[in-house]
Amino acid sequence: MGGTESDRKRVLAQFEAYLEANAVFDWERLQNEIWSANPEATFFNLNGHTYHGRDHWVALWKYYKAHMNTGTWIPFGVGGVVGPEVAVIWCERHTKIRWVGTDPRPAERHEDEDFVSRSTMTFHKENGDWRVIHVHFSPASKDARPGGI
Repeated sequence: MGGTESDRKRVLAQFEAYLEANAVFDWERLQNEIWSANPEATFFNLNGHTYHGRDHWVALWKYYKAHMNTGTWIPFGVGGVVGPEVAVIWCERHTKIRWVGTDPRPAERHEDEDFVSRSTMTFHKENGDWRVIHVHFSPASKDARPGGI
């Protein structure tokens, strides 16, 4: 709801671009097309840890690309609001995670089983285009960060 039709379409396109990139941990697309370069950008990952800035998130995706398969996260219950400079999309997502790396598997709780997670993505309009500046995925964790990132 809210915003111009073109802004709503572009925010949804960026949301879909994120889902496509996340399915294969396409960190280059994340870095170049989707995620804000703003150093204040913050990512609350499903692994329970917080990542600050684009480089921190890219490092996680580089690690995960070699260690995890997730496939497509299929959203449902999508909602949101678009303003002049900030937009938020929320949804639930269905997927399956498989650890394929040689490192010890982190204490993820959804290994090799279908599960649903929750997602809130905040977009910021930067230089006329929408970039993700914050995401929050549930649940939280006190375990060590995968790969020491």
